[in-house]
Amino acid sequence: MYAREFAADGARFSEEDLGRALTRAWEEVHSNARGVDRYGGVRGEPEFWKTFLNRVRSFLDGGAVSPTAFSRLAEHFRSPRAWAIYDDVVSTLEELSRRDLKLAVVSNWDSHLPRLLAALGLDRFFPVVAVSAIEEVGKPDPEIFRRACDRLRVRPFESLHIGDSVTEDLDGARAAGLLALLLDRRDAHPDVADRIRSLGEIPGRLE
Repeated sequence: MYAREFAADGARFSEEDLGRALTRAWEEVHSNARGVDRYGGVRGEPEFWKTFLNRVRSFLDGGAVSPTAFSRLAEHFRSPRAWAIYDDVVSTLEELSRRDLKLAVVSNWDSHLPRLLAALGLDRFFPVVAVSAIEEVGKPDPEIFRRACDRLRVRPFESLHIGDSVTEDLDGARAAGLLALLLDRRDAHPDVADRIRSLGEIPGRLE
């Protein structure tokens, strides 16, 4: 999607160029956000994404993203059709719900996430959705984990957090007093003992 829209916007680049530009821009904007209100908050999200996309374009050819390209990209990623759900997700959430476990989402994301979850039919599993742009604090800060626990009316040490980032999810949750597992679908962290390759492993781990 990025390649198609940047090319239509007049940029010339290789696949490797785009990959490097996306990674560099993402690291830069997140570093500047310092982990707090990283998506610009509810009122500042368009400017956050414009800054990110303009940095990508500047790394490619020194240009800027046109309003038309920005609108098309924003519309695409806000559409539920742009997202796919892993095969292990719904069946695992259904099993955890049958066990009467309280489930929450704790995510570094913009304020559109609750609507996206609803459009994908996943909101029914989560009475609590804590999103960094709305909370104005994000992982790995312990505060966002503690807020989710408070809203579920559980204590941190009674809770298990699962996510795919060592720093934001595994270390962040543990710093807040939760148990944690790393979701490592691509086997990128064989040195981490507390990891799973699929959400389907969760019920067995809870045993």
